[in-house]
Amino acid sequence: MIHHLHKILYIIFFITCLVQGKESAKVEQQKQDLESLRQEITKYETELLKSKKNEAKTLDLINDLDKEIDITRSYLNKLEKDLQTRQSKISNHQKEISQISQELESLKKIISKRLTSYYKHTRLHDYQLLFNDGSLKKFKVWLKYQKLATENDRRNYESLKNKHQLLTQHRNRLHSETLKKEQNLIATKRENNNLQASRTKRQNNLKKIIKNTKLLEQHLEQVRETQNKIREFIVQNEQDRLTKPSRLPDKKTDDTIVRRDHTFAQLKGRLEWPTKGQIVTRFGRQKHPVLNTITENLGIEIKAPLGSPVVSVDDGQVQTITWQRGRGNIIIISHDNGYYTVYTHLSEINVELSQYVQRNQIIGTVGDSGSLEGPILNFQIWKNTKNLNPEDWIT
Repeated sequence: MIHHLHKILYIIFFITCLVQGKESAKVEQQKQDLESLRQEITKYETELLKSKKNEAKTLDLINDLDKEIDITRSYLNKLEKDLQTRQSKISNHQKEISQISQELESLKKIISKRLTSYYKHTRLHDYQLLFNDGSLKKFKVWLKYQKLATENDRRNYESLKNKHQLLTQHRNRLHSETLKKEQNLIATKRENNNLQASRTKRQNNLKKIIKNTKLLEQHLEQVRETQNKIREFIVQNEQDRLTKPSRLPDKKTDDTIVRRDHTFAQLKGRLEWPTKGQIVTRFGRQKHPVLNTITENLGIEIKAPLGSPVVSVDDGQVQTITWQRGRGNIIIISHDNGYYTVYTHLSEINVELSQYVQRNQIIGTVGDSGSLEGPILNFQIWKNTKNLNPEDWIT
C-alpha cells in the first residue's frame, strides 16, 4: 500500500515538474518583456527631458507622454498578472507541502510502531516460537520479510523527506521572488502616480494645441500618416491572406466544438458595438471646426469613459499590434473572407499577436493617447483594402 502510494506521489511530482518547467519558461519570457518595457520607459524619459527644454516641441512632448503612460500601464498590468501567478503557485505548493508533511508523520508513526513492536515483543517471543517449532526455514522467511518491510519503509520515508525538502526550497524561492515583484509593483504604482501628474501637464499642453493652428495642423498630419500606416497594414495582411489562405478555427468549449454559424458579412446591420459609448465623429469626409479643412475619417469615433472594455466584434485573428502617433495603441483583427476591424486609441492591450479571439472577447480598454478630445475609440471596418462605414454594420 505504502509502496503504491510512493509510486503515485513520484508520478505526480514528475508531472508537476514538467508543468512548472513550462510555467517557468513563461515567467522568464515575462521577465524579458518587462525588462524591455523598462528600458523603453527610460528612453522616453530621456526624450521628455529634452522636449521640455524646447517649447516648439509641444506636440512631441504630448506624444512622448502618451507613449510613456501607455508603456507604464502595460508594464504595471504585466507585473500584477505575474504577481498573481506566483501567489497562486505558492498557495499550491503550500498545500502539497502540507499534504506530504501529513504523509510523513503518518509514515513515521507506522515505522515507529513497527520498530517498537519488533524490539519489545517480537525479538524474544517470536524467536522462541520459531525455534520451539523447530523451523529454521520459517525463521529465515520471517527475517527476510522484516528486512524487506524495513527497507521499504526507509525508502518511502527518504523519498517523501527529499520531496518535502525540495518543495520547501521551491516555496522559499517563490516567496523571495514574490517579495521582489511586490517591491517592483509598489515602485511602478508610485511611478504611475507620477504619470498622473504628467497627464495633467499633457492636458495643459493640449490647451496650447487647441489654440495654436500650427500645432493643430501638425497633429492632423500625424493622424493622416497613421491612417496611411493602417492602410499599409491592411494591404499587407490582405496580400498574405491571398497567398496563404486559412480558415478561422471553430470555437471550442471544454470538449465541445461549436461550429461557426455565420460569416462576417452576415452580421451587417446587427454587429455588436466594440465599446459602450456615443458616436462623436462619423465616417468619411469631415470639416475641421477650427482649421476649416477637410479631413477623412476611416471609421467612427466613439466617446467612452477611460478604461472602458473594448471587445472584438466577431471571431478573428489578431494581425497587427502597434503604437502610432496620433492614434496610440492599435489592434487590427482579420475575420473571414477578407474582412478586417481596426481599434485605435487603446489604453491597454489584452491580446497577443496572431492570437485567435472570439466574438465579444475583451481585447483592450478605451484610452486617450493621440486624442485631443479625451478618451475615445476609433473603430474601422475594412473589406479587402476598402474601408467601410461602421454605422451601416453596428446595431
